[in-house]
Amino acid sequence: MESWQSDLEKRIVRILWSQWAAVGLYVAVEPCREAVIDPEALLVATCAFGRMDARMFDEALDWTIANHGLLKPWRLRRISRSFGPAVQRILGALLEYAAVDTGKELFPGVRQEMREALDKVEMETLFWREKGRFEEGRKPRDEVFAQWKLWRGTPRVRRHSARPETGNPANLMFRLRDYYGAGARADVMTYLLTEKGGSSHGIAIKIKYQHGQVYKVLEDLVGAGIAYKRGGRGNAYYWIDQESVAASLGLGKTRPVFFVWGDIFSAFDMVISDWREHQREHMNDFLSAERMRNLAVEVIPMLRGAGEPLSRMPAPDARNLKGTEHKEALMDFMDRAGRIIEGYAVS
Repeated sequence: MESWQSDLEKRIVRILWSQWAAVGLYVAVEPCREAVIDPEALLVATCAFGRMDARMFDEALDWTIANHGLLKPWRLRRISRSFGPAVQRILGALLEYAAVDTGKELFPGVRQEMREALDKVEMETLFWREKGRFEEGRKPRDEVFAQWKLWRGTPRVRRHSARPETGNPANLMFRLRDYYGAGARADVMTYLLTEKGGSSHGIAIKIKYQHGQVYKVLEDLVGAGIAYKRGGRGNAYYWIDQESVAASLGLGKTRPVFFVWGDIFSAFDMVISDWREHQREHMNDFLSAERMRNLAVEVIPMLRGAGEPLSRMPAPDARNLKGTEHKEALMDFMDRAGRIIEGYAVS
């Protein structure tokens, strides 16, 4: 299982690098073009998976210092909650460092909420490969990260990050935020331009907003003649004429695929973190199968609901599985999901 877990983690890191290349990192990686990038989910996921890639983590920090104004604080909070205190603490440290570096009071509400995670975590090394280097002062520690119970050296901030290139279809969310402003309308329109439509409740879940905000935007769009509505309050379905709206916004005919990246990254982190935190149990086939069976109950629906390409995946029926078959079924499902996602997200 260790090899499988490592391969899974490397696949997610490749996806993250491709997305970072698309949003403005100065790196020799082919940028993502076929899937909408969610910047808040990208940053939160990097706080989880960047622990195995120090360079990616520091490049993400560099980008945040340069482009912090492009991030929505409330979405950082909502998305990070599903990852738990270990990742929230890392996000808080990254944002704190960006605030200190810029001399600005960046993301005060996010950092305040992230500080609540400090009581639930122990002091530890940030990057897995550096474990043991800081415990006895063998290497200088960065003081900002140390305040968040994280040992690491001074971040390498190159100040090479650019702004997202909005001509890239994957940066549709950035383009619409630039057009519509800081409210919820840009992200609602991103969804409507790349999906068939949905209820106000369903769309709110997909884009990680409060239902009331999304409902108001949808009703305003209907009132303006931009969106259409079928059904009454509570069960209404909303959609737009994608071709005409895209033409009015100067978008091309080909649009990227929408994925619920917060759920995708959280699901993969859930499985990989469980292996890391319970390695002894996972060395036993039957104990590992039990853990994987319990994980599957949450992870499989999350992934199948995270985008149209994933919704077509057949899910294993736990009622027909016995013993170690639960483990094998989830491993196979995660492999297939990972390949589908990578096919869209990595050029």
